[in-house]
Amino acid sequence: MSSSFKRRSKINTPPSSSAVTSPLNAPHGHGINAPPAQTKNLPRTTSLPGTKPWTNNQTLTSFGLREIDSFFFSSSVQGESGSGGQPLQSLVIVEEDRLADDLAVCLCRYWCGEGVAQGQIVLMGALLSDATTRLNSLAALNSENKYLVDICNVAEGSTPLELNEFRMKLPRNLHLDKFRARAKEKQIADLQADTIREPFAVIQEQDESDQELGDEESDQNQQNASTASNDEGLVNAWQYRKSVQDERRGMSGTPKNRESNAEKVYCHSFDLSRTMWEQYTDDDNNISSADVAINNPLVTNVKIVDCHDYTSNGSISDYRIQGMKLFRTLWGHIQSALSDSPRNVIRLFLHRLPIGPGSVALPLLMAKIRKENLPFILLATIRPWRWISCPSPSPSPHLINNKHDALASLRNTADTVFSLDSFSSFRTPPPPEFSLLQGILTVRKCASFTSSYYTDTVVGKNRPLAERFGVKRDGRKVTVQLLHLPPEEYSRGGSSTDGVRSGGGNVGKVSGDAVGGCSSLGMKGGSLDF
Repeated sequence: MSSSFKRRSKINTPPSSSAVTSPLNAPHGHGINAPPAQTKNLPRTTSLPGTKPWTNNQTLTSFGLREIDSFFFSSSVQGESGSGGQPLQSLVIVEEDRLADDLAVCLCRYWCGEGVAQGQIVLMGALLSDATTRLNSLAALNSENKYLVDICNVAEGSTPLELNEFRMKLPRNLHLDKFRARAKEKQIADLQADTIREPFAVIQEQDESDQELGDEESDQNQQNASTASNDEGLVNAWQYRKSVQDERRGMSGTPKNRESNAEKVYCHSFDLSRTMWEQYTDDDNNISSADVAINNPLVTNVKIVDCHDYTSNGSISDYRIQGMKLFRTLWGHIQSALSDSPRNVIRLFLHRLPIGPGSVALPLLMAKIRKENLPFILLATIRPWRWISCPSPSPSPHLINNKHDALASLRNTADTVFSLDSFSSFRTPPPPEFSLLQGILTVRKCASFTSSYYTDTVVGKNRPLAERFGVKRDGRKVTVQLLHLPPEEYSRGGSSTDGVRSGGGNVGKVSGDAVGGCSSLGMKGGSLDF
């Protein structure tokens, strides 16, 4: 009877290898569709510098700012709240302000500085050959032939000289200073230990019986010493010292392990008031000028690549043609970087990307990157206000009304879109409640599977805790925080007893012969305004 209740066992046959085709083994064509040679044997994501594995087969790398990392992923599951990161094969777009781009540039400096600190390859695309191209395009606005030059695309981008200045201004790595200070202290301690040496002594030979007795006594002494050291300081269970616990577990920390742990920093701390270039020059660390070009990661890992050939000398051309040229140029630089460093993460930074060609090039580039499963991330800054207000070429009537479509297409391609508004570009000062802030960061788009700010979640981890955040910028760092009510001293009114939030209100002038209490009956002057 029991056999009638037995279920028939199912034989799970594994799928055939021919039914499942990997993107890396799929047939490809020639030209830009041909994958690079190193994609056949891709490195494991755990071996990539500055990365950590995540759920859903994702691999994260830090943006350079912990608050920004929390917008992508949160590691509250592992007990490390707020230490997410940017997934590989993802695109982040930062929209600059109209008149002040300091906040956007600071975020870009964090992003590029984190790549240098992690030992990753940072590519900076120079979309302009020189500054004369931008000046000539701006001068064409006042000429009669202003519709014969594609001003919206030619004037966008950065020159190699501007990107070199940006590289020289990358923030100082504070973790590197701390690691060097500890290494210097260890070196001094080792030198002091080497100077104190015991003099040589005559070693007397002993008989075999005495030697065996001495070995037994030494073993007993070592056992007693180890027992005493393990029990030292262990009075109560909650007073166990961490060093003793690690020693009992066989995890005694050696200087070598401490150095390896110091080097494995996921998100570094930076100082915007000082530059990273000073850490690798002879003035700061007594490094010879010959070793600067060899050991300086700003020279070896940061590369400025030329990408200005897509503009076709500034003449009118379809955005699709320019976008295809830009895609081929960027893909060629990425292939070259991967061939030189196959086991590393490639970061591509595009400053002031032209929206027209970018709306064509970036979707193709990200699709190609994800198809080849390459360790690559991209950061681009755009100026949408300039793209919309700039005149379009008249011979292409279909391009006049598609500016909003191109901008929307570029935003849809990105995984995360930030918009920065600085208070320094306002004609009127902000309210007193925002006196401690320098701007507002708006999250226009964020992945639906992202977590919230810090440890809280909203609507089942479908969006961040808020869409707008306050940005503080001092001399050393940038802080992104939630918007909240400031102390009453910073609200309109000026004090905790006369402010608006305390109920003091704006008291109007009352005439001396006014009667009737708080009512306006019999009052010639004014009344109380709440």
